[in-house]
Amino acid sequence: MARPEPATIPPGTVLGGRYVLGRKLGGGGMGVVFEATDEQGHVVAVKTLLVGPGASASAAETKARFEREIETTAKLRHKNLLTLLDHGVDEITGAPFLVMPRMRGEDLGALLARVRVLEPSVAVPLVVQACRGIAAGHQAGIIHRDVKPSNIFLEEEDGLVVVKVSDFGLAKVQAAGIDSLTTSGALLGTPHYMSPEQAQDAKRVDARTDVYSLGMVLYHALTGSPAFTQSGAFMGFLVGAAHVRPVQDAAPWVPPELARAVHAAVLRAPEARWPDPGELDLGLTMASGFEMANAPLYKASLVGISQATRAHVAPRASLPAHWQDLLRR
Repeated sequence: MARPEPATIPPGTVLGGRYVLGRKLGGGGMGVVFEATDEQGHVVAVKTLLVGPGASASAAETKARFEREIETTAKLRHKNLLTLLDHGVDEITGAPFLVMPRMRGEDLGALLARVRVLEPSVAVPLVVQACRGIAAGHQAGIIHRDVKPSNIFLEEEDGLVVVKVSDFGLAKVQAAGIDSLTTSGALLGTPHYMSPEQAQDAKRVDARTDVYSLGMVLYHALTGSPAFTQSGAFMGFLVGAAHVRPVQDAAPWVPPELARAVHAAVLRAPEARWPDPGELDLGLTMASGFEMANAPLYKASLVGISQATRAHVAPRASLPAHWQDLLRR
């Protein structure tokens, strides 16, 4: 019986001698995720990298990044981060894999594709929870470098929705020094949410690159689209020929305090932004109020913005040039 190639692993394959693969749940550049059943009959999710024998140099680099994702995720324990249950290398296919809880719900990217714009009262606590997960990663010396809606999962737990930040395949481990998996000047990340300094050199970024990405995720959730969607717009921002369009231009219902807090996360200069996700969390809490920022989220609240909110025009915000401007009001 011929061994299945990693790129064509069929349902029913026993991966790692312990996990029976079921239906495919999704996939991307860093692997494919299957529903699976473990030896005790528990349903889990298994992410495996489909790179076969004699792989190219780029595939070998992808494999190294996947192994970095396993190493990185194994270090993280926080309610707003995806938990790693197990990992290994399948002896038959040679495919590395990691095992995660089988979560119920959808990612923020799928939600935004479905409803387009969220109420501020929903978007803010979602991003605040993501801030807390990313901050826990930073405390462990890990910069995510690929924060985007599709990496923010909205898990349904006992009637509540809890944010789980996932996919640390592009993470930079600060404790390891310069990231040996990243070529100087290499473009890593997703352009719609990538900080300008990361676009210039992904090796030389710090916590503020994730702050920018979190800000852009919130911008998208509040307005219905990323700040830069037209060809060349992001490049114009990189060279100083363009600015982030004010949130209230696209979403005039956004309160001015919240607009200012979001803008302070997406300023071009890293030193002008909120210095870390904890400060962004605090800024959003101050702007929206403790109750909104920490409000429990329910599946029923994951709907599009109401007509009543859309019809409201909030006072126009005076946008900050530096995050500390918000402290001097």
